[in-house]
Amino acid sequence: MNAKQKIWANFGVKNVENTSRFYTQIGIKTNGINKDLKLVSFLFGEDNFVIHFFEHGSQIDEFLVKGANKEIIFTLSAETEQKVNEFADKVKSAGGKVLKEVRRDEAGYYGFAFADPDGHQFNMIVMDNL
Repeated sequence: MNAKQKIWANFGVKNVENTSRFYTQIGIKTNGINKDLKLVSFLFGEDNFVIHFFEHGSQIDEFLVKGANKEIIFTLSAETEQKVNEFADKVKSAGGKVLKEVRRDEAGYYGFAFADPDGHQFNMIVMDNL
């Protein structure tokens, strides 16, 4: 792979404005919105990993997986248990669905799993047991 080559993710969503509202409320940095393309984009993590969210019916919609959106789960890292707890509260108040409550799991990681309003899945963990 060429060092200048980029990678990003594309997800389908029901409503770009709702998606924009959700991710903004949980504190994810916006990468812009294009109403003509029915697209909203966000930057995740320190490396600014891009995830584009295209509204169903957009020109890219035919390439996006339909249904439960269980094709991939993104993991977000956190520095402390307190950051995980605060983020979980943001997800709940922004309308996300908590799939696994905040806890320390069998592998010793502290975190939780959630889905955005369209069912795209994420988890957040503290990697303090390595």
